[in-house]
Amino acid sequence: MNYGNPSHVGRRRERTGPEGAPAGSHRAATGPGYSGRRRADPTIVFSLPLPGRLGLDFTRMRLKVAGAVALVAALGVAIVLWNLPGAATGGAAPENAAFLYTGGQALPAGFAEEHPALMDTIAAELEARYGLTPEDLYDAGSRPDAPRVVLTLDRTLQETAEAASGEAGVVAVEPGTGAVLCYYGAESETGADQIGSAAPHPPSSVFDMITAATALEGGASIDSWWTDGEEAVTLTEAVRESRGEAMDAVAAEYGAEGVLDTAAGMGLTAIADEEGNLRDLAEGDYEGLDAADFGAYPVSVVDMAAVYATIAAGGVHAETHFIDRVVDGEDRTVEATQGIRTNQAVAETTAQDLQFVGLGESEAIEGRDFFAVAAEHYGETTQSWFVGAIPQLSVAAWANGSAAADGGIPLWRSVLDTAIEVNGYEAEELPGASGEGEDLTEGIADEDGNIDPDSAYCQANPDEPACAATPSDSPSESDSPSPDETSEEPEPEPTSDEPEPEPTTSEAPEESTSEDCPWIWC
Repeated sequence: MNYGNPSHVGRRRERTGPEGAPAGSHRAATGPGYSGRRRADPTIVFSLPLPGRLGLDFTRMRLKVAGAVALVAALGVAIVLWNLPGAATGGAAPENAAFLYTGGQALPAGFAEEHPALMDTIAAELEARYGLTPEDLYDAGSRPDAPRVVLTLDRTLQETAEAASGEAGVVAVEPGTGAVLCYYGAESETGADQIGSAAPHPPSSVFDMITAATALEGGASIDSWWTDGEEAVTLTEAVRESRGEAMDAVAAEYGAEGVLDTAAGMGLTAIADEEGNLRDLAEGDYEGLDAADFGAYPVSVVDMAAVYATIAAGGVHAETHFIDRVVDGEDRTVEATQGIRTNQAVAETTAQDLQFVGLGESEAIEGRDFFAVAAEHYGETTQSWFVGAIPQLSVAAWANGSAAADGGIPLWRSVLDTAIEVNGYEAEELPGASGEGEDLTEGIADEDGNIDPDSAYCQANPDEPACAATPSDSPSESDSPSPDETSEEPEPEPTSDEPEPEPTTSEAPEESTSEDCPWIWC
């Protein structure tokens, strides 16, 4: 795993629209949305013959009135035309489209062929929430009064996403609502959708935010301590620096089931095991999954965008969806039989702390706060991720092979910059760390509760009792010499008792000539 500092997003990349038009040229597409009105025939025939001067005066008056009426009629027609889907951009009228962008513009004619997996997902949602199938929708020839579907996709963002080159995909999810604003899975490059549930990828360090959320929900603080090899690091450092061993230790502490329960609440719908079998998290299918391998188990890009949207929304998860509304033949909104589910997945303070852990420098995206995690996974090819959010939008970018050279960052920036420009997102300051939770140290303590006095924790907390020298090299409570020292002193002790004879011994040599020497060595 290789963590990329979210602070260094890189320079802003210039974007172009169709045929090289600047991105700003799409702004008209986000003008008045679909009004629900259909165009009527504006032609009015009026005739009233009057004789003489009266007729002339009336004619002049009629011309003035007619001119005013014509002006009003022209304005009215212009307004109606403007409000028709696609009218502002020269697209198809609503009568010719069963699916519309959120601004009312018709999807391009070849959209379904270029995005078959996405259209299948939309069809599944349409049936689940509205009980309708694509065959029930508007058709100019056979069903001119049938319902039409207004999607959550923003046309300008979708065009920006589809401008991606190489094997790279991106998705943007709105925090708090779960609406997908753009979705592109590199189908044109690979022939298959690379960001949906059918094509998961190893998330590497991008998954660490879920593991950290589990620890925070379990009562730990972002300043809790964990072992990473020979070092002691805080939870914040472990995530920011992609400390693999430390994050594995956190996951092991709370267990695979605990981490995956958190993941499911935050928006992860499925995860693939080491054999590539997709596990449905809603069914609690966790058997055989190892807490130490969460960075290697593949997940979908769209799910990770949803997870980070949950963090941006203060811990509230909203079900990811593609349908904004359905309108009937009379342009009335059709009520859904199933709404968008939401839940408080993690505490607001947990989300606040996760935002702080992933906080990037505000200068990185034009003076605004954001949080993000970058990662690379090295397998048969190099896969690169960059997932992050501002309060209004979560964006997940993924790239593979040669497209991964830039780390997914340019694509992420391109979509986010476009969204800020087109939707006028105001810069919002993230709140900072909550200060909640306990600064746990069990992760760096030995079996006896002692902590290495040379560790970063003990250097920062020198008065911590657990940082006292370990029993093998610390003095006893009575400050008596260590066992090693006392083991050397029994010999001096008898020697210390012999100084009294020593003087006698020193005198003995003087009497050594005496024949009555009392010592055996005389």
